[in-house]
Amino acid sequence: MSFFKKIFSSKEKEFQKADILLEQKSPCCPITAIVEQDNRVAHFYLWGPENSNFGVKSCWIRNLKDAPKALEIELMDKGIPPMLPKEFCKFQKGQEKLNKNDLDIVWTEEGDAAALLVKDEIIAIIPIWSGQNGFHGYAKDCLGQGDFAWELTESNVFIERIHKSKEYWNSWNDELNPFQILQPFILDTYDEIFGKHDQYFAIDGNEWPPKGLYLRKGEFKTIFATVGVSLLPMPVVEMYSENRLESNRIELGMICDSVFSENDIQQIAEWISGQTTIPWGNITFLGEGHTIGFIPLHSTKYNSVLLTNRLDILPKPELGDYRESKINFFWMVPISENERNEIMKNGSEVILERLNKIGEKLFSLDREEVL
Repeated sequence: MSFFKKIFSSKEKEFQKADILLEQKSPCCPITAIVEQDNRVAHFYLWGPENSNFGVKSCWIRNLKDAPKALEIELMDKGIPPMLPKEFCKFQKGQEKLNKNDLDIVWTEEGDAAALLVKDEIIAIIPIWSGQNGFHGYAKDCLGQGDFAWELTESNVFIERIHKSKEYWNSWNDELNPFQILQPFILDTYDEIFGKHDQYFAIDGNEWPPKGLYLRKGEFKTIFATVGVSLLPMPVVEMYSENRLESNRIELGMICDSVFSENDIQQIAEWISGQTTIPWGNITFLGEGHTIGFIPLHSTKYNSVLLTNRLDILPKPELGDYRESKINFFWMVPISENERNEIMKNGSEVILERLNKIGEKLFSLDREEVL
């Protein structure tokens, strides 16, 4: 064997191609969890779609060989998964390889973060804020704040969150699942505030998660309100809010002063159904002052809606808390392109103040713009 062939063979043996031990999709977001292991190191990844801001989040799990003294920059430049430097390793000589049959993933209820378990023991966590300010995730076998993971201690509050998430996902297999518990309460609340519903639609397309739509056909107004969207907390809220439990669950509603045909009602129901998937399908969230596109129906002017619960004339359903977080109800108020442009440019305060002054005209698709 030639000298060059010996060199090539030794390098090939030293840096083996990583094996995928586990690959699992989030139950509600377009994110995939992957556990990879070669002959040197194991890493945990969360992959988001290319058209999202989620990107790829990674967390070191364990070294399988003697830890290097310094960061393996040259290997990183070549795309080779790096080992964690010795000073951050609890096991500096390395550990045994992970057995794929021992691994499991537990997703947070938002579906945007996950924990890796070995025989029911949490060994790594990738929170939604992974990738920020040099932080990648938590690992049980890390020591201190390493380059690719921080130490996962027993006092880490995320551990309890993972246990609660596992309990939540398991509850969907109960004889009385979360939707069957929450749906009657929400529907009764709407019936009490808006009046007894005339129709109730399933708007989930026979897919999980289940959700419905309340419909009240008044003499002059039609009211739509979602039922069950709040079963899932929205992703990434905690990246923008100090208290995710105050703003991560929503239900949506709409009031129009029109008597719609059955075809119109079906069209609106389908449109509302589509909006209820926005947070999880796009790994984002909806909240006060946000705007989204609207099907114009009988008006070509009002082709967007403003989400709000701050207008005096609109009812304010109190839906309480679910799993320790508040259920927020937002009305989808039709607005024009010009009004939306004003909101995008200067915020919603001025438009909300002007909408507040027009009273019942708010419900009309024929109203004048408030500019």
